[in-house]
Parts: sequence; structure tokens; C-alpha cells
Amino acid sequence: MKIVGLGLWLALMIACKKDEDPSACVQLEGVWHCESWKEDGEEFFGDTIFITGATLEFKKLDVSQGDYTYDITYLIGGTESIIGAYAVNESCDEVTITPKAGVPATYGFTIDGDILTLEGNINAVLIQLQFRKE
Repeated sequence: MKIVGLGLWLALMIACKKDEDPSACVQLEGVWHCESWKEDGEEFFGDTIFITGATLEFKKLDVSQGDYTYDITYLIGGTESIIGAYAVNESCDEVTITPKAGVPATYGFTIDGDILTLEGNINAVLIQLQFRKE
């Protein structure tokens, strides 16, 4: 009887095992709203600054690649919608975004809860972006 009880206990422990945290690659998927946009340490994001809004959507990954949409609203000049593909490295700490009509840009990224931070040197300019997940 003890063996049956032990077997049931073990089966319950396996069945109730907490799922492991999803990798950073999977956590990247979804809609992110910009909260900070810095270039060489200077803030470019805010109601009275150059960029007034930005939303970045990473669509579902297919192994290590997926599509993205990047909508940016400027204080002067309206909005811009950029579409393209993104790829993550094997370590899930870098993302390369490639617009359909543009040059790829690679960013290191970290995710802390619902905060995404992207950082990279693009055309010799240090870009630091911070987003909050929708």
C-alpha cells in the first residue's frame, strides 16, 4: 500500500510540476509600448520631444525568426509604420531587426518582467530603447 501511495504522490508531483520560465526569445513576442528612446544618452521620447509614441510588435517566432511591425509617431511629421523580419541569436540576448526597405540593426536585449530594453550601436550612435509590454 505504501508503494501505491508513493507512486500516486510521485505522479501528482510530476503532473503539478511548475512550467519553466519561457526563454527570452519567446518572451520577446507581443506588443511593446515605448517609454524611453535615447540616442547617445539624449532622450528623444516624450510629449514635447522628437518622438511622441512608438509601438513595437514582435510576431510569433518560427524557430529563431519572425515578423515585426514598428509604428512610430513624431512630434512633427506624423507617423511611420515599418514592417520587416527579426531574428534572435542562439543565446536569446540579441535581436536583429531588418526592415523590408532598409538595413539590419542588431540590439542586445533584456527582459525584466514586462520591461524590454534594447541597446545597440547603430551608425556609431548608441541607441537605448525601453518598452513596456501591453
